[in-house]
Amino acid sequence: MTVHLTVLAAAALTVAACGTVGAEDRPAVIARPTDSSRAELLRVVTAAFDGRPVTLADDALTRDSVLTIERREPRDQQGRPVGGRVLEAPEQFRLVIVGKTRCELVRQSDQRRWRLEEATCAPSGGVARD
Repeated sequence: MTVHLTVLAAAALTVAACGTVGAEDRPAVIARPTDSSRAELLRVVTAAFDGRPVTLADDALTRDSVLTIERREPRDQQGRPVGGRVLEAPEQFRLVIVGKTRCELVRQSDQRRWRLEEATCAPSGGVARD
């Protein structure tokens, strides 16, 4: 009986913690990407991968608030895939608006956050295109 209560208490605390983290976050997209906002996003995502190079599309986070980064398949000098598969799960990030205007990128796996200063964010789903 004690074990069941401990598990239930831990589950309740986990649900409560998940509900309060980022409660004011709203999904966002980059409304008007610029060269500097793209460079900042690349810097932040590269930092999230401890400096390992990443490749982002020019329209990353402009249509959807979720960014998924997959590991590159290892290749030989001729560009052919080498044996074995990439077993690491893709890393996901969410772009959110916190408060009225603060734009943050949140890594899903650990909820770590990076503030984006150069990007103009808008709530996802209601972006005016130029």
